[in-house]
Amino acid sequence: MKTALFTLVFWFYWWVACPCLGQAPPPEKSPALLANYVKVSGGLNAYAGFYTANGIEARNQTAPFGLSGQVTISLPQGISIPITAVLGNQGASFSVRQPFNQFGISPTYKWLTVHGGYRNVTFSPFTLAGHTFLGGGVEANPGKLRLGAVYGKFNNAISGTLADANVLPSYGRRGYAVKLGYGKPGNYIDLTMLRAQDDSSSIASVPESATQTVKPAENLVVGLSSRLLIVKYFTVEIDAALSAYTRDLRAGTVDAEGRNPVVRLFGKLYTPRLSTQLTQAVQASVGYRDSWGSVKLQYKRIDPNFQTMGAYYFQSDIESYAIAPTVNLLQSKLRITGSYGVQFDNLANSRSVRTGRTIGSLLISYNPATKFGFDLQLSNYGISQQAGLRPVIDTLRLAQNNFSATANLRYTLQKEDVVQSFNLTTTYQQLSDLNQRTAAQTENKNLNVNLSYFYQQTTTGWGLTGMLTYTQTNLPVAATLGLPDSTGVGSSVNTGIVRFYGPTLGANQAFFGRKLTTSLTASYLVNQQMGVTGKVLTASLSGTYQVAKRQTLNATLYYLNTDTGIQAQRFNELRGNLGYGISF
Repeated sequence: MKTALFTLVFWFYWWVACPCLGQAPPPEKSPALLANYVKVSGGLNAYAGFYTANGIEARNQTAPFGLSGQVTISLPQGISIPITAVLGNQGASFSVRQPFNQFGISPTYKWLTVHGGYRNVTFSPFTLAGHTFLGGGVEANPGKLRLGAVYGKFNNAISGTLADANVLPSYGRRGYAVKLGYGKPGNYIDLTMLRAQDDSSSIASVPESATQTVKPAENLVVGLSSRLLIVKYFTVEIDAALSAYTRDLRAGTVDAEGRNPVVRLFGKLYTPRLSTQLTQAVQASVGYRDSWGSVKLQYKRIDPNFQTMGAYYFQSDIESYAIAPTVNLLQSKLRITGSYGVQFDNLANSRSVRTGRTIGSLLISYNPATKFGFDLQLSNYGISQQAGLRPVIDTLRLAQNNFSATANLRYTLQKEDVVQSFNLTTTYQQLSDLNQRTAAQTENKNLNVNLSYFYQQTTTGWGLTGMLTYTQTNLPVAATLGLPDSTGVGSSVNTGIVRFYGPTLGANQAFFGRKLTTSLTASYLVNQQMGVTGKVLTASLSGTYQVAKRQTLNATLYYLNTDTGIQAQRFNELRGNLGYGISF
C-alpha cells in the first residue's frame, strides 16, 4: 500500500511541479499564472468500518478499510491526464499474495491519447477487447486516420503449490496490439492485430496435478472491424477475426509451407506447432432506419475453441441468424420492438448431439402522457437437440421451451412541491419440457408481483417509500423430495410450491438546510417451502453530511437476521461503515 501511495504522490509531483520548473512565473504573480499552466480536479475517498457475525463463519474482515482517488491534471494546449488509484485490504490471504492496488493514467491532447500503468483498451470485439494489462500504449486520430498500439503484461506469473489448492498457477504473459483504420466514429474501417505469448520460464515449478491443464501458450489474432453508413438510411456493421492459438509452446513445430495462403501468411508472423489451432469468428448486421422505425438483420458465427488473449471470455461453437424490427406509431407514443432468431452449435460435428435454440421477443411500450405509461414484454426461448456423432437417447433428449411475460403499469402525480408515483409490475415465467420422460424433473412456473409507492416533498426533503412483493414458484415434484423440515429431517409435506412475500418500508429526511440527508430502510420477508417457514429481516440506516462545499462525511449501518426455519441455518450480521470524501 505504501508503494502505491508513493507512486500516486510521485506522479502528482512529476506532472504538476516539473512542468513549472523550467518556466517559473515571477513570485508575485505565481498563483495566477500557475492557474493558467496547471489545473487539477478530482476527488479522494476513504472509509473504515466494522463487521460481526453470529451463527456463520465471517464473510468479511472485522475491520475493513480502503482509499480511492481520481485526479485529472489539465495542462496547457488541452492536455488532460486522468489518474486513478485504489488501495484497500481485501482479505489477509488475498492481500499478501496479490493486493488490489492498481495505478494508471491516460493523458489526452487533442487527437492523441497516451496510456500508462494498469489500463484496459478495446480495439475490436474479437482481438483486444478490454483485457487489463500493465504497460503503455497510444491512440491517435489525426483527421480520419485511426491509429493505436499497446504493449504490456497481460498476466502475472503465479506459482501454485500443492499446499494451497486455491492458488491456480499461471505463466507470466506479455503481448502487444496494433490498430490501423480510416474514418470517423460511426463510419470507419479498422484492421487490428494482437500478439501475446506466455513466458515458459516465469514459473519455477508447476505442481504435478496442474501439469495437464497449465501450459505455456501463444496467440496471434488479426481482425477487421467496420461501421458503415450507406445512403443515409442503411448501416452495415461487421467484426471478423482469425486466431492462431498455440496451447503448448513446448510442442513440435509444423512446416508452414503449403498451398493455403492463410497458413503461409501466419507462418511469417507466427510459428505453427502441433498444438496450434486456427479458428475464426465473425458477426455482421445490415440495418435500415427511418422515421417510422427500423429493421436489422444479424448474423454471427464463432468457431469451436475460438480464443483471443485480448479478451476474458467468448461463447464459441455457435452460429445464429436474427431479425430485429422496430415500429413507431401514434406520433411515437406507441413503440413496438421485436426480434426473432435461431442458433446452433456443434459446427464441427464433433459433439454427440447438436443443440438448436429459437429466441423471440416482443416489447410494447405505450406512453400517451408524462404521468401514465404501460409496458408489456414477451420472450420465448426454445431449445432442442438433434443427433450428432451419436443418436440421441429419448430419456436424455433436451427439448424445452421457456416463456416469460412482464407487464409494468406506472402512474405519477406531480404538484408544485410534492411528487407521488405508483408502480405495479408483474412477471410470469414458465419452463415447459417437451420430453415427457424428463418433464417431471424440470418443469416449473414462477410468478412475481411488486406494488410500490413513492412520495417526496421537494422543499422539505421528506420522503417515503413502500413496496409489497409476492413471489410463488411451482417446482417439479420430483425435485422437491427429501428436502428437510424444521427438525432437519426429510419433510413429509411435498407440495412443490415455494412462496416468498413481505413488505419493505423506507423513509428519508434532510436537516440543517439539506446539509445532512438521512435514510432508513427495513424489510421483513417470509419464505415458505415444504412446510418450513423462514424469515429474513434486514434494516439499514445511512446519513451523509456536507462538511464543506466539497467535503462530505457518510455513515452506514446494516443489520441482517436470517431464520430459515432450520436451527443450524440461523445467523445474523451487523456491519458499519464511516467514510470521508473530498472533491477539488
